[in-house]
Amino acid sequence: MLTSPDAPKDPLSALPSHPPAQEQDCVVVITREVPHQTALDFVRGSATSHQSEPEVYERRVCFLLLQLCNGLEHLKEHGIIHRDLCLENLLLVHCTPQASPAHPTPPVSSAASSTPLTTTSPAPAATPSSGPSPTPPAAPACQGGPSEKHLPRLIISNFLKAKQKPGGTTNLQQKKSQARLAPEIVSASQYRKFDEFQTGILIYELLHQPNPFEVRAQLREQDYRQEDLPPLPALSLYSPGLQQLAHLLLEADPIKRIRIGEAKRVLQCLLWGPRRELVEQPGTSEEVLCTTLNNWIDMKRALMMMKFAEKAVDRRRGVELEDWLCCQYLASAEPGALLQSLKLLQLL
Repeated sequence: MLTSPDAPKDPLSALPSHPPAQEQDCVVVITREVPHQTALDFVRGSATSHQSEPEVYERRVCFLLLQLCNGLEHLKEHGIIHRDLCLENLLLVHCTPQASPAHPTPPVSSAASSTPLTTTSPAPAATPSSGPSPTPPAAPACQGGPSEKHLPRLIISNFLKAKQKPGGTTNLQQKKSQARLAPEIVSASQYRKFDEFQTGILIYELLHQPNPFEVRAQLREQDYRQEDLPPLPALSLYSPGLQQLAHLLLEADPIKRIRIGEAKRVLQCLLWGPRRELVEQPGTSEEVLCTTLNNWIDMKRALMMMKFAEKAVDRRRGVELEDWLCCQYLASAEPGALLQSLKLLQLL
């Protein structure tokens, strides 16, 4: 083959030289549901509605936190600690009511998506007709951020900082390597209640308050007590319970910090009861209280089944996410755990 004497000997040398592209981190989220906003968008767009309709807004915050706790509980069952819980990493998806089944059974494991990049909370839900401690009247649609009528589904995303406890490997070399690791590394004990702490910060941020550890630097520099944490504005029936929950999750001593499962039960108790009057009877023994709570649970289950029956007859009324969440709560409710949640909320 003839070539021009001016042609370069190496064809690649004729290509223009460019500096190598700078590497950039890229977060990819794979989910079957298309998010319409982040929790940060939700908070930014709902400041006005929080002031004008605090009961409605803070009740919705309770539901979002409950879904978050469900998702984190699912992750913990698989030994995963997220370690980067912030408003930007919580995605919201439109959720429309579904036709009521003849035999309502809440979805068991829509708690996580099929990919390791996102996880959604289990799909139960609820607006109980009567019952819980602070149950405000039927909520109109919020203005601004929470403008939609139905509760959105929450998806946890961005697992770039996630940690997973090693274990169960069949590779002999990997087993030998793990045998040389310090116990706190193998068990990830230093991260065990990491997500709980960040959930406590999220409560402040969802209620339009700054992260207390950003505005009070002394909290990071020394041991602090719950009284040192800034109070949340008392705007609704839910405010005191959310403040108590935030303080329990932000406990400086990780041993005293409550677990995400306990936080979930506290939120369920805050949303659906029982009412303070039922348990505030002076001189009542714990045994009598457990009997009272057991009867209350039976009554609430019967009311929930009546609600599902009504929706099955009226096809225009679908089963909403809130209904499933309440159904999940009542299916697993137990007097002893309910009593503990009431104590954590300082209602006993």
